[in-house]
Parts: sequence; structure tokens; C-alpha cells
Amino acid sequence: MPTQPLQPKLLPHERVQAAWRYLEPDARGTTASICKRYRMTEAQLKRAVSDFQKCRFTKSKNWNPFWDLPDTIHHVVDTSVMVDIEQGANKGSDIDLFMDPDFDPTNGLLHKQWTGMDKEALFEGLPFRILEILRDSRPGDELYQEAIAFTDCPLFKVICKAYGIDCDQLIQSALEITKSDI
Repeated sequence: MPTQPLQPKLLPHERVQAAWRYLEPDARGTTASICKRYRMTEAQLKRAVSDFQKCRFTKSKNWNPFWDLPDTIHHVVDTSVMVDIEQGANKGSDIDLFMDPDFDPTNGLLHKQWTGMDKEALFEGLPFRILEILRDSRPGDELYQEAIAFTDCPLFKVICKAYGIDCDQLIQSALEITKSDI
């Protein structure tokens, strides 16, 4: 009876990356493509997704107990950054991660506790960040299109309203400024 070849053991950060790719709102892959990319079975992917959703991560000797607190948000580190780290690339931004006490190299995550002030700063800065993106990208570029799409979502409108910003006027002004580049 022929035996199945053994699946290579997935590293914890690969499981997290696969789960995130599956769960990502923009759906960066099908079940089949994710399984192929990470050399995993559908059952392994299903388990990785379940573990990710329930915040069941591999707890290495560097695990910080604060990362288990309910107000901790687990941010997935970009795949390319994790590949660079694995391959020993000495990019400054990758090396900076090692200095961050919230970086978990085992799982490829940043575990952040967002205070009310942190959230406030994020929301307050979003309209300005969208304007920066519109200013610095070209109409038709992917980033420009994403920024325009975000201005049409309910979250953006609620944020603008909360800070007394006329959302429609903001978008109109931004489009007039970028129109000269078209």
C-alpha cells in the first residue's frame, strides 16, 4: 500500500499567515491556493483558522503574559517581512521589529494593547491619511482607488462626522486637487 508523503511541519508564523490570508476581507486566496502555497491540508488550514480566531497561538519562552489580556489586538506581520527575517535580510525596518517588545517572532505577530487615546489618535488621523494618499498617489493607481473606496464606506463617514468634518466637501476638494494630474 503506497504511503502518503509526510507534510512538512508548518512553522507557527506560517499557520498564522495562512489563517490571515484565508480570513482577510479582500480574500487573498482560495482554500486550494492557500493550502498549496503553505503546503498544508484543508484540515490543517481549518485548524489554523480556528486557532487564529480563538487567539490560540504558540507560546514560546518569549511569550509575554500581557498578550493574553482581552484588550490586546494581534496584528499579523506582513509575509514579506517574515520571509526577510527568516532569510536573515538586514533591512532596517525588519531589524526594528526585534526591538519592539510586542513583536512575537514565533507567531509573526505584533501584540498591541490599544488604549482609548491610541484609538482616538487613529480615528482622528484617518481623514488626513486618506488625503495624503490621494495627494501622493496617481488617479488609477491601486492605492488611490483604495483611498477613494474607503471614503465611501460608512466608517469613514462616521469618523468625519464625529470630528465635525464635512465628508462630502473633503472628498470633493481632494478630487479637484488630484484632477489636475489626470
